[in-house]
This record gives sequence, structure tokens and C-alpha cells, in this order.
Amino acid sequence: MDYIERHYKNISLTQFLEILDRDKFAWIVKRLSGNDTGITGGHQSGIYVSADFMKQAVPSVINTKVLNHTVEVSCYIPSHDCLKTGIQAKYYNNKFFPELGLKKKYDEFRLTRWKQTPLQDVDNTGSICVLAGLYENDKTILLCWVAKSIEEENQIELWLGKEVEPGFIYNSQSAETTAATSLDQNLPDSWNKIFPSGKEIFQLVEERIPQKNWKGDVDNLILKRRKLEFEIFEEVEKREILPIIKEGFTSVSKFIHYANSIVNRRKSRAGTSLELHLESIFKYEGLNFETQVVTEQNKKPDFIFPSAADYHNINFPDNKLHMLASKTCCKDRWRQVINEADRIKHKHLFTLQEGVSVNQLDEIYQHGIILVVPEPTKKSFPAKYRQKIMNLTGFVDLIKHSQQPDI
Repeated sequence: MDYIERHYKNISLTQFLEILDRDKFAWIVKRLSGNDTGITGGHQSGIYVSADFMKQAVPSVINTKVLNHTVEVSCYIPSHDCLKTGIQAKYYNNKFFPELGLKKKYDEFRLTRWKQTPLQDVDNTGSICVLAGLYENDKTILLCWVAKSIEEENQIELWLGKEVEPGFIYNSQSAETTAATSLDQNLPDSWNKIFPSGKEIFQLVEERIPQKNWKGDVDNLILKRRKLEFEIFEEVEKREILPIIKEGFTSVSKFIHYANSIVNRRKSRAGTSLELHLESIFKYEGLNFETQVVTEQNKKPDFIFPSAADYHNINFPDNKLHMLASKTCCKDRWRQVINEADRIKHKHLFTLQEGVSVNQLDEIYQHGIILVVPEPTKKSFPAKYRQKIMNLTGFVDLIKHSQQPDI
């Protein structure tokens, strides 16, 4: 503890991020899911980390001679001035023990036993977490920061250079190369000259995964498409940026200007991506809707069903009006939905966030907001709320039923 107090106690978020860069820590960034924080009541298996992370932070755990080799480490969390001892760096390695005859073959690393830390505080579900590690002088240094506000999340995303989306893990070990991939070889040649818009990228996603050929439900469709869109964007960006970086810059100001343009482009894609996914599905399903309809106080809900004209027609039945807000992460942002459409008593909010605490869910539903999430992520929410939360398939069916002509 003396070492930590001398070097890391009372540091700010800015100082924390500077330390990671200066001392070349390995790091991962993710949004804490319901499984991470324990709101699901299930077995906590810990935070997944890559082999490269362990090589830099806890190299002694990499051992294929001992089944599920474990090393005990400590972590200091300066965001909450919390020192956690007894954390287990664990190598699930039964892949190397075929004599056991186990069906599931594991070759992965996790950090477990985070109880009584901010990482297992249910109110931090959806918060951005930065976990960093370094092995120095025969000693493991683990640091962690759990964002306490939207302002801190914005600062971390600015440092990272992209938005932290639920379900994705961003890490310092994802070294990019110029080697062509199968994905790169199948991208339009025109994108070599002009960087495609978010809409153009999504149109390619629609072509690769057409809804008419999709065998499953729209819940899994949106997750599959979202993953492909992310991969395409990353590949296109890599193809454009790496040659420019290799050429170098003639001044610091030019480098900063170029870096900022990349960040702004990433924000632009993230800002419209989810709406494009939902709009595509709604159109294919034959739903009547409009986007960005102006309601009271110049508010603009993401989707109004069936139309702006119907919303502003006082003779149109209130119970046939519906709205859907779309927010990649709803933590601390769901309140923006409360007053977006006064005529609509029960408002729907689609989110990709993997879990919300019971206290926050109580508040959300007290304000008449109904969460809509992809069916596979429901398991990340508290059991008592899973029946109240609607999946995307159920929402589409609700709108279809509402828009059927009266007999």
C-alpha cells in the first residue's frame, strides 16, 4: 500500500490516463455489464482479459502444466480510493489437458473476485471501466478507474478516440497491421478514394446480411449486423489511416488536426448507427413511422409511430401513438426521454446496454418508460425485471398490432 500511496493515491482521471500512456501499461476499456456487477444474481466469472494483457501484467499465470493456474494479485482503484487484495488472475486452460475428457475446451484468462469494489457495485452497471496492468521489478501493478459521471466517460472516450459501446472490449494490444484481410478484399474500390459515409457502410451491411434471407429473429439480426458494421468501419479506417501515419506529419498541429478529424468521424458514425439499424428493420417489417418528428418544446424523438401528422392531429387516438428512443447506452441518459412526446403515456427506449440496476429500473418504469433490448442481452438484467423488459421482436409485433385497421 505504501508504494501505491506514493504513486497513485489521489490522482485525477487526467493523471491516471497520462500514467497509462507514459508507463506503457497494458489496458482494456469496457462498459460494465450486469454479469460484471452481479445484478443478475448468477455466478461471477470475472473480467475477461487477453493473453497479451496477462503477459504484460501477470506473466507468471501463463502456465500450461498446471490446470487452471491461478496467481493472486491486488488492484488499486483511484477513482474510488479502493485497494482490493485477493484478486485471482486465472488461466482457464483445460484445452491442454485432453486426458480429462472435458467437452468444453478453454484457453482464456480472467480476473476474478472483485467483491466489495466499484466493479461489483450494481449502480455502476453500464459505466465505463478502464483496467490497466504492468509487471515491473518482479511486481504486478494493477490499476482501475470506474467512471463516476458522464463527464468522466466523455474524457475516457476522448482519450480512447472512440465511443465505448456495450458488448465491446477495447484494448491496447489490438495492434493494427496493413495485411489485407478477407473483409478488406471485399470492400468497394471507390472507398479507397473517398471515405464512405455511415449510411454507405450500413447499406453494405444490409447487402451482406439481408433481412429477407435471415433465418432468426430481429433481435439477433440487429446484433449480427451491428458487429459486421463495426468490423467494416474499423477495416476501412485502417486502410485509410495507416499509410498516412507511415508517411508522417510535418508539424504537431497537423497531426492533432488529423487525429481530431478521425475522432469526429467515429463519433458521427456512432451517433447515427443504431437509428439506421432500427430504421432498416422497421421498413422491412412494413411499419408506418417517421424519424426526428418535432413534438412539444421542439423535442425530436428518434421514432414516432405512425407519423408526425397523426401525432399532431388531436382527433387521432392517443393509444395508437407510439414512440421509440434509441440510445446505445441508457445509463444517466434515459431521463432525456421523459418529455419527448407528451401525448404518449408509455414511451419505449431501445438500448444495447447490458444490464441496469434494480433501483434505476424502478425509476425508469415509474416514469412510464419501457425498455426494449435485444433478447440475448436480457440475461444481463435483474431477474425480477426480465418479464417487464420487451425484446425488439415484441416491440415490432406491438406496433404491427396497433397499426391494424379497426374492424
